[in-house]
Amino acid sequence: MLRQGFTHDFLMAFNRKEEFNAFQTHLTHLEFTRVFSPAIEKIVVLDFPSNLVKAPA
Repeated sequence: MLRQGFTHDFLMAFNRKEEFNAFQTHLTHLEFTRVFSPAIEKIVVLDFPSNLVKAPA
């Protein structure tokens, strides 16, 4: 019951908002969305900022 029927996830990280915007309008992403969206019954999108906890050495 914890998974609520979800079986897959995709994790994407972007360094800047401009990268995310470019991804959203990229032809490959648009084609993927067009082909696979009809097969998806439920979707959850989480959008959250990353927080640097410890700077790299």
